[in-house]
Amino acid sequence: MIKKILFLTILAITLKASLLDDKISNLIGSYDYIKHKNLINYIFKNQEEYYIGQNIDYIKVIKKLQENGLLNLSLSQPKEIFIKFNTNHDPIKSLKILKDTLKSLGFYYYFTKNLVYDTENLNWEIKVKTEAAIDPLILATELFKQNCRVADIKREGDDKWEYSIDTTFSSLNNSLAMTANEKKYLRKPLKPYLIKLDEEISKFTIVSKVLNNWFPKVVFYDKHLNILKIVKEDKVYKKLVLEVPLNTKYIKIDDLYTLINIKRGLSIITKE
Repeated sequence: MIKKILFLTILAITLKASLLDDKISNLIGSYDYIKHKNLINYIFKNQEEYYIGQNIDYIKVIKKLQENGLLNLSLSQPKEIFIKFNTNHDPIKSLKILKDTLKSLGFYYYFTKNLVYDTENLNWEIKVKTEAAIDPLILATELFKQNCRVADIKREGDDKWEYSIDTTFSSLNNSLAMTANEKKYLRKPLKPYLIKLDEEISKFTIVSKVLNNWFPKVVFYDKHLNILKIVKEDKVYKKLVLEVPLNTKYIKIDDLYTLINIKRGLSIITKE
């Protein structure tokens, strides 16, 4: 029995080591992996440190590779690269998180090659022209801020990357949380306001600041970012009182035409 346990333990350690080696080889390329094998063995001698349970901790692995100059992301000239994202939960919310993350990295312009999703999974492939591949460390770190974990990365040459991302516990950290019976003043928006609501809120009042010309556009979402209700008004409002639909988790506040109309900000009041 003891021999069997020892054998299984050694087998598990061996399999983990093989998995980490395979992933490092894929990230930096087989040529560089063989060339720098001794250095890689030294850097990753404590392989257990680079796992979260049975899964690779990509943030730690990529950071260590970059610190030692082993991960080359630059291209010889600007070219098109293809990136595929696979997520496993809340596809609509996951897509928003991915798009917001790309914007935070400076990628505003890209072409969607393929977009498929069902009730759980999302597969999104984009094409972008760039002088360097998206930095996987920065991407993974930004996603981690929204409770998303990069579970797997596959690289094919310089121009194809595939990310599998666990979005089971994802959250929209760029939203403003509000509880019942609270008032907040919102400054000039650079993008539509996104409010995260406490479950006890039943009424929502929006007050437009003096000299604004607000044409309301308000969207109510559930926790999966499915749209529950849209309010649009083609006339200027100074105040708008709205009943909060059942199961609302997020509210997006926008102007029907341009955010310049609310450049002086808004006030938000919630009621239980």
